[in-house]
Formats: sequence, structure tokens, C-alpha cells
Amino acid sequence: MSSVINLGPLATVAILAALPAMAETRPMPDYFVSALVATSAAQALALSCSELSVDPVAIVKASEALFDKLEADGFDPNDPSAGMDNGEAKLGAAQQVFMDNHQLDGATGDAVCAAGRAEMSEETEIGALLVEVPP
Repeated sequence: MSSVINLGPLATVAILAALPAMAETRPMPDYFVSALVATSAAQALALSCSELSVDPVAIVKASEALFDKLEADGFDPNDPSAGMDNGEAKLGAAQQVFMDNHQLDGATGDAVCAAGRAEMSEETEIGALLVEVPP
């Protein structure tokens, strides 16, 4: 019995067709990593602090600017990650930097609110996506 697996001509064509696409991926741009972290961090802060909310107008503006930049760099704005390498490591590292900067591992609501307010006062990319909610 042979240990060689015969995938057949259709499978071979599919594999060969996929190879150029895999070779054409590029590293995830730092600005894309930053935008993803900013959006996810702003959402997490808003969910964990009843005094903060995500600013929908700021999100739309930031998204439009991001999609324009991606398109200018040759990425498909409808599916930007299709032409990128998996950026999980970059994303995880950037998220951890944010968590470490504000000592948020296991933090309470007060510390989370303070982190959000600090981001807002420093006018960071995260802070630009947040607004205070009246009590």
C-alpha cells in the first residue's frame, strides 16, 4: 500500500492558485494595528465604565480615514486583512502595552474610568473615540 496521497488534478490546481495569494500578503501596517487596538480599547473602556461611551461620529471619521489609507496602500478596504499577514502577535503586543500603561489587568471600574479619561486628556487615538456620559 502506498503512503503517497493523490490529491488529483483539481486539488493541485487549487493549491497552485492559492500560492500566489499567499505570497502576496504583506505585514499588517502599524497604523492598522493602532486603529484596531484603539477601537477595541475604546469599546472595552466604554463597556466597563458607565461614565464613558464610544463616540459614533469619531468612529465613523476614524474608519473612513483608515479605509482611505488602506486603499492608498493597495489593500482592499472591503476586506483589508485579506492582503495582510496574520497580525495577531502585533495586535496582542499593542493591546498589552495599553493594559500595562494603565495597569488594567484585574482593574476595577474606577481604574478603567481613569484610564479612559487619561486617554481623552492626552488626546490619544483611543481617547479620540471616547466621550463622557452625563450621570
